[in-house]
Amino acid sequence: MTARKRDVHIMIDALMAQNRLPRAVQDKAAKLILQLKNDPGANGINFEKVVNARDRHMRSARIDQNHRAIIYDRGGALVVMWMDEHDAAYKWAINRVVDVNPVTSAVQVTDMTLVEAAAEPRTASPAIPEASPLFAAIKDADLARLGIPEALIPAIRAIRSDAELEDAGKGIPADVYDVLICLAADFSVDETLEELERGKTKPVSDDDFAAALRTDESRRSFWLVEDDDELQRMLDEPLEFWRIFLHPSQRRLVEQAWSGPVLVRGGAGTGKTVVAMHRARHVAQSLVDRGDANGRVLFTTFTSNLAADVRADLRNLCSADQMTRIEVTHLDGWVTDFLRKQGYAREILYAEDVRQKEAWDHAILAKGKDIGLGFEFLRDEWRQVVQANGIKDLASYLRVQRAGRGTPIDRRTKERVWAIFAAYRARLDAEGLSEPEDAYRDAREILQNKPALLPYRAVVVDEAQDLGMQAFQLVAELAPKVEGAAAPGSIFIVGDAHQRIYGRRASMTKCGINVRGRSRKLRICYRTSDEIRRFAEAIVQGVPVDDLDEATDDLKGYRSLFHGPEPEMISASSSAAGMAELSTWIERCREQGIEDGEICVLARTNDLVRNAAEALRGRGHSVVTLARKTADDRSKPGVRVGTMHRAKGLEFAAIALVEVNDGIMPPKWLLDAAPDAAIRRAVVDADKALLHVSATRAKKRLLVLTSGTPSQLLPSQVKAAA
Repeated sequence: MTARKRDVHIMIDALMAQNRLPRAVQDKAAKLILQLKNDPGANGINFEKVVNARDRHMRSARIDQNHRAIIYDRGGALVVMWMDEHDAAYKWAINRVVDVNPVTSAVQVTDMTLVEAAAEPRTASPAIPEASPLFAAIKDADLARLGIPEALIPAIRAIRSDAELEDAGKGIPADVYDVLICLAADFSVDETLEELERGKTKPVSDDDFAAALRTDESRRSFWLVEDDDELQRMLDEPLEFWRIFLHPSQRRLVEQAWSGPVLVRGGAGTGKTVVAMHRARHVAQSLVDRGDANGRVLFTTFTSNLAADVRADLRNLCSADQMTRIEVTHLDGWVTDFLRKQGYAREILYAEDVRQKEAWDHAILAKGKDIGLGFEFLRDEWRQVVQANGIKDLASYLRVQRAGRGTPIDRRTKERVWAIFAAYRARLDAEGLSEPEDAYRDAREILQNKPALLPYRAVVVDEAQDLGMQAFQLVAELAPKVEGAAAPGSIFIVGDAHQRIYGRRASMTKCGINVRGRSRKLRICYRTSDEIRRFAEAIVQGVPVDDLDEATDDLKGYRSLFHGPEPEMISASSSAAGMAELSTWIERCREQGIEDGEICVLARTNDLVRNAAEALRGRGHSVVTLARKTADDRSKPGVRVGTMHRAKGLEFAAIALVEVNDGIMPPKWLLDAAPDAAIRRAVVDADKALLHVSATRAKKRLLVLTSGTPSQLLPSQVKAAA
């Protein structure tokens, strides 16, 4: 007789442990989990009580003769906690205790050996003064208010350094570790309560263990097995934890019923894109559930490269039904396709098209004689003032505020400048050409006249910091509306102005997207070690940054969840010597267990990328070049090489930044061409952002390689080391 089915959850630790088992044992473990879900009373499952376990609910189940799964059997739920060789599995189970936290309602798993070790007296070296406890200033009552169990407080009191905190994180509950990370980042108790939203949810009774497993705090560590196909896919494929486990702060952003547009900010590695993808899936599933066969979610970003990467990741994340309801594209591509379908007669002219420079040359020759302003100034004035603000006539140009422009111009000069702009526009019109900003406006006007054209129930925007005013105005038009305003939950935007590498800036409020009261900030860095994070933050230190709306932003309070080696700095005597150093560094990465596909070499220009690829191939390395508009296929063996721009949105275990030299970052020719101090400053800040973005692609190891004079963009302590 088949036993009553019970909820089966898998703890993240169990999945990590399963990944370390031999492949044949992994397959047997997957079969066991499927049996637990579908028929827990099957004859093949041998439940045994774990003798001497501190928690009476601990059980073991046989995977094969030499391996066991640890199963927690409580309150009608079965939880797969751990998988290992027989003796190691039992040792793990004996020392773990499971509780429901009365403050957070999280199911907490604690390694009791940590608690006992804290009670033992410390042996101090007389030659080295002992550091003060890390959390000495926090009262016991406040620790309890933050959700730290009383039994763990002595262990927490014993922590005296970041390294000890990270080590303790392996044995204490995840929600407790969150608290300690915030406090270690100098958050006050009240700020920590606010950041983690403690005390804002209805508590779950300790007796209702099954309900506790379903809280947001628990779901970051325990996955409810609901679908056989998804379970099989998860167990068979390389594990990407972001597909299943979200931090509670992320899950709340994804699943909340928002009353209007939402903005999520956060530094590199805080999981903004992951949140955006889960939000797209969440909305797509709601369309499936209510039988909306025509409804779609538009997921858009700035570049085709990012769109390709996101599309590949969403295919891993979503079911087939969900994926059919999500359209992924970069915004320029969407506009081009949309206008073509509407019979748009003009050709969209992108910056690399030689016809654009020819039109400028024609206009300056015709109207700009002896004006005393160069091409670079005029082009930037056109982009940053005229096109950004949608200006179409002289009167509007004379009135507009030129904030951030370094060269002042009087009214008479403005009139002459406008004559050049009018001649440039006339040349484009004569040739049937439009700039992207014009195309965005034209698409918006069509949509305003034909609002029923679109199937979108929601728009999700990634890397919003690189979108300009016309793009945001188009996004506002793409989203469904209620009484003229964006429908509840119909716009979801993520971005970080510290990563702005394309120079565009816009206020969402001025573009018709009101996020006030619905703006949130992620502060925990999941991707990058604290050492790499601090290095990357030092690059953009002092650069003024907006909050993607009308206020400023900073990186205060960011913290990584783990530590690693300090970034390495090598200053070689020549490019050839630098490539030899790079080859040696790659070999060291391999020795530390980092596979070639998890190593990436980045350079500022395509020429430098080609040089690095040739040098590595010449030294016997297999190389894969990151292609434009194509997702990186990690199944292909080889060290990755690519431009810093192409790496946006990607991550690797080890990153090497090569030829970070003076004159290359920032490019000398761009600085020389800058007509005034404001534009030179913008060039420098953009390359600082690019270097910051590139460094934060690294999870564990970072190499900065120079040949000649190091770039002035590098933090001062790094330049000194070189």
